[in-house]
Amino acid sequence: MGFENVCKSLNAYFSNNKFLAPIQAFALPATFVCGALMIINQFSFISLSWVYSVIEVIFYLSFFMLLGTENFLMIAIALGLKCIEYLLDLIIILIDIHSLSLSCLVYTLTFGFLAYLAYMKSVKGNK
Repeated sequence: MGFENVCKSLNAYFSNNKFLAPIQAFALPATFVCGALMIINQFSFISLSWVYSVIEVIFYLSFFMLLGTENFLMIAIALGLKCIEYLLDLIIILIDIHSLSLSCLVYTLTFGFLAYLAYMKSVKGNK
């Protein structure tokens, strides 16, 4: 029950914040759009250094707002997008440089496991 309390606290904080409360309605589409842009960035040959950083900040801010909604299926999908991003990064490094990036492997496993846990939480919550 501790995680649900954290989600409720996040929802209360974002709902009472004058700047973030209007933005909270756009948390779900912003999370998915930013996640998709981060995956697309893996295939682009153009360096989006500062733009990518802004997209990542928006992703995490909207992800925390999404946590406040306690919609665990959407949280699992958002974490899955992040897992796919790191998996693609791992595969690209493996093909281009012929070496294994342990940081990408750890991130892939971590985000994949968290996505699995969120998905299982959504399945148990529907019963």
